[in-house]
Amino acid sequence: MKFVLSTLTLCVGLSGSVLAQEEPWDMEEWGMEETPSHRFSGFVELASGARLSSDPVINTEKTLADLRAQFQWDKDFDASGIKFTADFYYDGVLDQTKLQVRELVWQGSLNALVDLGDWGKKLDVKVGQQILTWGTGDYVFLNDLFAKDFQSFFAGRDDDYLKAPSFSAKVSGFFDWANVDLVITPKFTPDNYINGDYFSFFSPLAGTNIAPGFDVSSPNKPSSPEYAMRIYKTIGSTEYAGYAYTGAHKSPASFTEFGEPYFSTLRVYGVSAITPFANGLLNIEMAYYDSTDDEQGSEPLVPNSQIRWLLGYEQELVKNLTASAQLYVEHTNDFDALRANSLAPEFDPNRSRVLFTQRFMYRVMQQTLTLNAFNFYSTSDEDGYLKLSADYSPVDQWQLSSGFNLFYGKEQFSFFKQFEDASNAFVRFKYYY
Repeated sequence: MKFVLSTLTLCVGLSGSVLAQEEPWDMEEWGMEETPSHRFSGFVELASGARLSSDPVINTEKTLADLRAQFQWDKDFDASGIKFTADFYYDGVLDQTKLQVRELVWQGSLNALVDLGDWGKKLDVKVGQQILTWGTGDYVFLNDLFAKDFQSFFAGRDDDYLKAPSFSAKVSGFFDWANVDLVITPKFTPDNYINGDYFSFFSPLAGTNIAPGFDVSSPNKPSSPEYAMRIYKTIGSTEYAGYAYTGAHKSPASFTEFGEPYFSTLRVYGVSAITPFANGLLNIEMAYYDSTDDEQGSEPLVPNSQIRWLLGYEQELVKNLTASAQLYVEHTNDFDALRANSLAPEFDPNRSRVLFTQRFMYRVMQQTLTLNAFNFYSTSDEDGYLKLSADYSPVDQWQLSSGFNLFYGKEQFSFFKQFEDASNAFVRFKYYY
């Protein structure tokens, strides 16, 4: 597949601090309860989803059938903390029982490991299984090359599951001139990409949708680590950031001469800015995708290099009603070379893919009910994806969610149109403990 759908998510971490006092308070004397140094929580969830029409190459109408329990435990130390989050669930679509460790991470000041004085206070370390993200887009990512789970996103799982975990080390430095994040992922972590397990996808070679349920073999997975860096600083009311990434495409969009899918190497360089504008927030982001396995753009089995940019704006229109819009463009470099060497030129993407997104979010009933409508529409491909959802939580103990994932378009080979038979309705019930 030539297109990559990216999305925006939040990264959750621990932070610790120490408050020094000459004489500690007696909590019982002041009638206050001491905050425990460790906490345990979680939820159980039942989720179900079904196609709105049948898919001729998928044998089930189910798109979501989860019975899930999540366990969360975290503990604070003097200048650091540990967080553990794991999901144990039964996936009824694949008839498999799974365990996913989403977080098992230690975070703290570098001085908690080795005393480096004032210098150590400026560095924060986070090591272990964790969820990482950065960038400015809403469901659209340019400079975020951390793993995502598109199968969960399309099936109607909670948006939290769009973020996939990776085992990484993150070092953050806080300086007067700027803040710096450096992330090292020793073992390449791909997206949970569409592979035919839940949804079929278009194959240019077959000229139709297929659902092989494939995995990339180990020899075709990168053996080198991934490196990602962000440098950011707020000047006035505007936050500026620069990014760099070295690794590989997160989905296997390349093929060997024997037709085997693999992850071709990739370098990404980008910048972003976000600032108040009028009565809302304006963001702009750019990224250059350097497909280093295809420097001239003439290799038909490897994606071309691209320039990607994003312009977005968000504003509260009236009380409890927020609207946002984004313009996203993928411009393919060496397009003439791509067309001249293409094995299936009739299925090639346009030189520039233009995508508009629109979101409306409305909170009613004293904000216990949240209604969301998010639409992707590509003017170049004439296709789109409408995601509708409603979340109802009248009390803190439970939440009921439901919605639709609707794909549409003109040409079967375009990115969103290929998933038309994956259009589905879903419902989830979550109980917190």
